[in-house]
Formats: sequence, structure tokens, C-alpha cells
Amino acid sequence: MRLDITAARPLYLQLRDTLLRRIQAGDYGAHQRLPSERELSGQFQVSRITVRQALADLAQHGHVYTRVGKGTYVSDPSLHKPLGSLFGFSESVLQHGRTPTSKILEASLAPAPTDLADRLQVAPGEALVRLHRLRLVDGVPVALELTHVPHAACPGLIQRMTHDASLYAILEQAYGLRMAFAEITLGAGLTDEEESHLLGLSPSSAVLRSEQTSFVQDGRPMEYTQATYRGDGYHFNAALFRARSPLHEPDMRDLRPANGLAARSALQP
Repeated sequence: MRLDITAARPLYLQLRDTLLRRIQAGDYGAHQRLPSERELSGQFQVSRITVRQALADLAQHGHVYTRVGKGTYVSDPSLHKPLGSLFGFSESVLQHGRTPTSKILEASLAPAPTDLADRLQVAPGEALVRLHRLRLVDGVPVALELTHVPHAACPGLIQRMTHDASLYAILEQAYGLRMAFAEITLGAGLTDEEESHLLGLSPSSAVLRSEQTSFVQDGRPMEYTQATYRGDGYHFNAALFRARSPLHEPDMRDLRPANGLAARSALQP
């Protein structure tokens, strides 16, 4: 297979995109070794320097990792989260024995627009803490989160947030605000240009989107988060139980004979 040497896009990026598509399509599974630099060089008719650049870019975005003396392997960033339990991102990742980190893209105060004021039960224009974070598992980007919290409930929160800090832990330990329950809505979508870049995905990649409002023990809404999860990096699990439906319950009146005589005769030997 040859790359397009006449295209304006550098060859190493063309190769990176091709390998990434194969990884996302499942041609190379998690922890599977990729072809060697020499094999890729021959397969795509490019120099080993070009191959090395493409693999380095994939590694930088967490798609692959290198084992010294053994080769380059596909990463496994997937994370499973049960829908029946309320855990913060860091708590969920730690439960899997993995390392959560964040890259804080924005931490600021912003006036509450009408829709957020309604969700968080504050007055329009009241100050909200706005946190925009890239969430990583073992150094691999898996999610983007945009979170709003009423500033009056947690003054100084921005100064406490660090790249390895858990928002839920800070709210509980510093402000006595323990999340008790949440309402979440899930949907599917495609990445825009910025999301693709931050999550290390190809343009218009499939992602899972969520909107979650979390409440503290006295019933006050304390956090509203809009999240975008990599489709290959985050999975939600739920246990479903079938309830008895009246649509499938027979009406005993429909089983009665047409007249009483028929009913009596049916009981006779």
C-alpha cells in the first residue's frame, strides 16, 4: 500500500491516520504488537524515519506504547463504569487499579446563564465555578468534561484544583459536600475538530456524550457536568430487570366460557 506523496499532508501523518483507523476498526487489538518499523516501511514504501514519526505521534496520544527491545503495542484505554453507582472519574479509575490524571483546560468563574441557573437552583448571573478538563487513564486521554459548580458553596475551589485532584474528594473533604445521587442522560455523537485533537481521535469519530446533575445529601444540586467519552475508551454497564407488564398479563374475563352451562360442563368428568 502506498501513501499519497503528492498530497500536502505529511507522509508521517498519512501513515499515522492509516494505522489509527486500523486500530479503531479492531484490525489491531489491545496489547497486540504492531508490525515492526522495517515491515511498515516496506508495506507503505516510506522511510523508517517516517514510520518512527508516525509511531511517536500515536504514542504521544496514548494509542500505542513501546516495550524496549520488543516493539510497539496497541494501548487499552477502555474503562467500565456501572450506571447504578455514583463515583467521580478519579474514584472509578482507581477502583480499576489504574492511574487517573487531568489536564485542566480552563478553571474560571462565570455568571450562570438561565439554563444552568435552573439546573443548579441558583439565581441567574450568580457566580459558577467552570472547570474544563481533559481526563486521562494511565496517561491516555479518554474523556472531556465541562463542569459547573455554585461558587458560593465552595469558595476557593479553583485554587484547590490540580491535575491529579478529585473534584468529589475536594468537595467532600474541604467543604463537607458529599454527593448522594445523580441524574444522567446519555447519547451518541461525533467529535468536532477540537475534541478530535484533544482526545487523539480521527475527525468525526464516534463518542458517547453525557449530561449529569449531581445532588448532595440534602437534595441540593451541586454539580452539572457535560462529558464526552471516547467510544473505544469508556463503557457504561447497567443491570436491567424485567418488570411485570400489564400488556402481557391475561385478563381473566377473556378466559371465561361464553355461558355458565359451558363452564359447568367443562368441570364434569
